[in-house]
Amino acid sequence: MIKKYLSILLSYSLIFFISCSENDNKSEEIIEIVEPFEFSNATNLDQENQIEIVTWNIKRFPQDKKYSVPYVQSLLELWNADIYLFQEILDIYSLMKMVDQMDAYSYILSDEAAFALVYKSNNVTFNSKNELWANTSSRNDGDSDYNNNAQYQFAGRPPMENYLTWSSNSKSIDLYIINIHYKCCGDGLYDINDPGDETTRRHHASLLLNDYIVNNRSGDNVIILGDFNNVGEQNYTNPAISPFIDTLVYASAKHFYMMDHDILAGPNNKYSWQGWTSSYSPAHFDHIIITQPLFKYIKNSIVGVIDTPMETGFSSTAVSNTISDHQPVFISFTID
Repeated sequence: MIKKYLSILLSYSLIFFISCSENDNKSEEIIEIVEPFEFSNATNLDQENQIEIVTWNIKRFPQDKKYSVPYVQSLLELWNADIYLFQEILDIYSLMKMVDQMDAYSYILSDEAAFALVYKSNNVTFNSKNELWANTSSRNDGDSDYNNNAQYQFAGRPPMENYLTWSSNSKSIDLYIINIHYKCCGDGLYDINDPGDETTRRHHASLLLNDYIVNNRSGDNVIILGDFNNVGEQNYTNPAISPFIDTLVYASAKHFYMMDHDILAGPNNKYSWQGWTSSYSPAHFDHIIITQPLFKYIKNSIVGVIDTPMETGFSSTAVSNTISDHQPVFISFTID
């Protein structure tokens, strides 16, 4: 009988020990997740009377359960931009928890896609959002009419149109910022006879956005940004982006201007996607396109790719595996 009681007591002791150990590990993990990480090389983008907007495909956030959240949180706060637009939010609760720890920022989530808007509450007022073409089919119907299954052209990720008001001191501006993430992959060649072709779908997505903005937002300050996935030859005539920049073919392209065109036309070591952990060549997938009412701010603007390995001091592989394989693209411009 004594042996039986000793055995039971030993069992309970082991269970208590294991339980305490597991709780201790969880506590340590939580501390590591919420504790900010200092990156001494990080650039402060914030300037007075200047609006800063960053687009970032954040690669299935958080892809590393231990490090993604503290790394990203620290970078966002150090960059100190007014507005962040994200693609590929895998776990919305991780993002919500992260932003809740960022005193200066608030967030808005897409109801349809893995998108998020994070903005500085003191400078930005969120007015409304519109999930474009969310009520259309996300399936390939096999015909050439891309309007009735517009969501399919966007790979089941309806663009998230955010209506915002930015203000600082006596300066103010209303903006419609459209967050997109086009279909990936393919050969980069438009195939009019194949409605399921990846490049064809990207091309149709751009035609849809072009038409929507020209007909509904011609007098508004509109910015389209995100991951356009323009695979293939990286140039202005790439079918994925040509409806916005190829004025020789598309008359309506005159209403748009790609702010990062110099990056696209420049050396590939400056592209937003470097293929650090991929066998594919670097590509500049992430773009910022503005509409005509914003052209007056071009002369007062700065556009660039944020070099995340340099900003963090990590190797490119470590950045790709813990943060993202895409580097953010930013625009900043001064309001007159």
